[in-house]
Amino acid sequence: MPHTPEQTSEASLGLKRGDLVLDTATGRVGEVMDNRWNRYQLRPLGGGREWHANPRNIVTPRTNGPRCEECRRIKSAYYAASHEGDREAAARWTTEMGLHQRAAHP
Repeated sequence: MPHTPEQTSEASLGLKRGDLVLDTATGRVGEVMDNRWNRYQLRPLGGGREWHANPRNIVTPRTNGPRCEECRRIKSAYYAASHEGDREAAARWTTEMGLHQRAAHP
């Protein structure tokens, strides 16, 4: 029986709206907006034009144990900025997390 566009034939990755992921097909980091039609709809950090990503090309952040205190602080600030609709601050916190990850968690 064929699938309608709303039905997914691929297993969900368990991602929620607002989760940050890497689309390996494009090399872009995006925020999950939705999951339909066998694709995830992603939005660039800080806003912009959304795009669709194949679940097979999505990589989620590594979870090699508990986050350090600085990771928790940055993540909390990112979610606060996102909740307030401050896209510029959210983008700055995303950059800060990337810098921190490279320096503290190579």
